[in-house]
Amino acid sequence: MNDLYKMIKPFLNQTVLSKYKFGFAGEVYIEADKFEEEYNQYLPILKKYFSLKKPFYCNRNYTYYSTDLDETTDLVKNIAFDVPIILNLELSYDNKRYIIFSLTEYMLSCIAKLVGVIFSYTSLDVNYYKALKEYLIDLTDYLTQIIFDEELNQFPSLSFGLIDSIISDMKELNISCVREYSEMDNILIMFITYFALCDYIGDHDIIISPLQGAALIPPFFISMQKYTNIMNRCSGLAGYEYVRFSKYDNNHYCKLSLIDQVHLLSAQYPESTNILLIDDNTGTATTLKSIKQELSKYFKNISTCALEYYWEGKIFNADYPAFQLDEIDFLTPLCYRYFKILEEHIKFLKNEKDINFRYDLVRFSKINMIYDKIDYCLYINNNCIETSTKTRIFSIYERIKEVMEMLSRTNS
Repeated sequence: MNDLYKMIKPFLNQTVLSKYKFGFAGEVYIEADKFEEEYNQYLPILKKYFSLKKPFYCNRNYTYYSTDLDETTDLVKNIAFDVPIILNLELSYDNKRYIIFSLTEYMLSCIAKLVGVIFSYTSLDVNYYKALKEYLIDLTDYLTQIIFDEELNQFPSLSFGLIDSIISDMKELNISCVREYSEMDNILIMFITYFALCDYIGDHDIIISPLQGAALIPPFFISMQKYTNIMNRCSGLAGYEYVRFSKYDNNHYCKLSLIDQVHLLSAQYPESTNILLIDDNTGTATTLKSIKQELSKYFKNISTCALEYYWEGKIFNADYPAFQLDEIDFLTPLCYRYFKILEEHIKFLKNEKDINFRYDLVRFSKINMIYDKIDYCLYINNNCIETSTKTRIFSIYERIKEVMEMLSRTNS
């Protein structure tokens, strides 16, 4: 394995993420006194995207979590119209960067919602899937440049005609709703796990992720790899694909079965393709195993990974069979963010629920790791037999811990 991590670690000193305060859902806060004066000057634009959570402003509100198709597409057009205006405003650099970072996240979320619907209907898929997939990469490329404090350049362009055509075709199919959000829309978690997994990611040709929860992981990882590999001139991932499948989330229609979806993929990629199958989170690993089982009928080399795990169920003997250490190739120590807590928190972000929720100005509870609750190393040593697997788990663990510590030091 190439030790790419050592080569790209200096990029951690360039990231602006260490300056931001991340909440439980991946939202980002900025102190009101540093933002409010300029915010109020441009209130008609900014109130679409930000909300006051004293003593902070938050870069998500009810519009981010809209499930209405018309509201979502209106938001796409608003962002495309507003970003060039904001880029030309007389704002302080830090505030402008925070605003553009936030609107890029909004656009990513909206496009991912549309992709989730388009993928499920073959008539839509044929006409629009490829274009929106490519646009997701354009957006994550742009977001990556912001993350590493590059100059704020022109926002990726999007054809309003394309959006109007998509909406017209969706309405002919009586589609009026989109998914509320993708579970892994937390840039901080994806950023940290990219650095932990970068060497392993580079051994693969494509990423495949299940819709909708993991929709943003593949394009973000590809953009991160492109950016950090510039100086190393390394070959990158060839692309990414999606499948629509879940053992637990059956609320979203898909015309093609998993068997049919994988059969179509087999016609696009050779049997020797090295596939990295990534999900946002897992408890039993049943979804990952089911998808891998189908992929294995056509492809020889498939590695599996999730970014978050239900470690509590693993450690404290849940009432269902938790994932096994030898069933997933790239384990992280990140703890699964419970849906019930996440749903309550999102109600707060949408201003639907007033809860006593405050973040300390310096020490933000960004993400949870299992080593805060148990002796993680001792647990792995006692429960993992395969030496190579154990080495890999410890490598990922140490890197995540190091990246988090570096970001925390900078943030404080």
